[in-house]
Amino acid sequence: MPRKNKNQQDNDKKLKGEITHDGDVQMANKKNSCQEVKSKIESMVESAVESKVENIIIEEKLISKDTENEAATSMAAQSEQQVKYENMNVKELQEICRKNGIKGFWKKRKNELIDMIENILNTDKNISTKNECIKYVDLFCGLGAFHTAFNRNNLCQNKINYECVMACDIDDGVRKIYEENYGLYPEGDINTINIDNMPDFDLLCAGFPCQPFSIAGNQKGFEDKTRGNLFYKILEIIDKKQPNKLILENVKNLHTIHDGQTFQIMKNELVKRGYNVSYKVIDSKYYNSPQSRQRIYIICDKVKSYIFAETKNHIVPVSTIIDKTIDIFFDYKAKYNLEECSGNSMMKYKLINKHTGKGGRQGERVYDISKYGPTICASSGGPGAKTGLYYIDGKIRTLTIKETLKMFGFPENYKYDSLSNKNKMLFYLGNSIVVNVVEELIKSL
Repeated sequence: MPRKNKNQQDNDKKLKGEITHDGDVQMANKKNSCQEVKSKIESMVESAVESKVENIIIEEKLISKDTENEAATSMAAQSEQQVKYENMNVKELQEICRKNGIKGFWKKRKNELIDMIENILNTDKNISTKNECIKYVDLFCGLGAFHTAFNRNNLCQNKINYECVMACDIDDGVRKIYEENYGLYPEGDINTINIDNMPDFDLLCAGFPCQPFSIAGNQKGFEDKTRGNLFYKILEIIDKKQPNKLILENVKNLHTIHDGQTFQIMKNELVKRGYNVSYKVIDSKYYNSPQSRQRIYIICDKVKSYIFAETKNHIVPVSTIIDKTIDIFFDYKAKYNLEECSGNSMMKYKLINKHTGKGGRQGERVYDISKYGPTICASSGGPGAKTGLYYIDGKIRTLTIKETLKMFGFPENYKYDSLSNKNKMLFYLGNSIVVNVVEELIKSL
């Protein structure tokens, strides 16, 4: 309300009979002075209240905005997690349920499994409350079995986040496929990498070339100057970067070649650098893989000795990964006869050449889909090259690329669009690590 000047106040008082003579004028002046002070105080209070209210409104708006931002971030995280679950197959979702003690998941459809997981697991909490980040490098990365295994582990526990900070592989096709699936383009030949420019990391993973040590190869070991000595390149990286842990993978023959001398040299070099060295030959058929693939895993730790769990899960048959919509089969009848195999082995038949009477070599073996399958081999030939032949509903065929990916535990949506010759994938898979095995091993790191 606008304040009145002194003349206006005096006139008001005269009208009310408050000023009647000169003696009263002084008293009136005192009252007017008090009134002015009172009006000033009221005005100051009113101004302060308005300012405070204004600030409260602004703060509320800011709080509201922050809340909106938090909600948007939370929704984005949930959306991102939704995508991860959507990209998994039923078997992978069932495994998440099993590991987290979620009951009643058996025979549930994919969408039902996703709902169960999201309702029971607080996904945002699992991601945001991780209090440790372990950075790793993926050397000789291939198709990324290590990367897939660590990504799955990140989804299944809320203590540690594994982050890949660098990968490398000499094969250009593999590098493109790796980037397609993990958003990280690997470095090339490990011999050309400047170790000083490598990011720091806590864990080194390397499925280094196995041909110099393989039964299927020439077993030259360190005498293979190109590939056998890549182990020493790994040691050079270890010396400069000093990671706390190592996971190395190779063919089972590594610890027996040259009467074990090659492996003893490797072990001594690692022990000399302060590592506790643990190793074990593992068959993937006991790790929920439909493939029998025996490989040696060497896990090194500067603090403790790694203890391999005794894992012997029930056999998963090849029939679980067979796509019944495939209608392209191998017409063997013109050239081969089928010879039935005796006993209870995974082989059901042998292909015998009608003209030579010979057969039954690696690419001429027909396997039973009710059992586990043989090792997928990059170098095998014959009608069953790479994957082996399988007897399916009275007909014979090799495995498709997607079926073979499942033999290694890769997800159903694994991408290889960048590969012009799609059949090259079978070669890459023949050199791959089984994801299921690594996934189990990293639980005890």
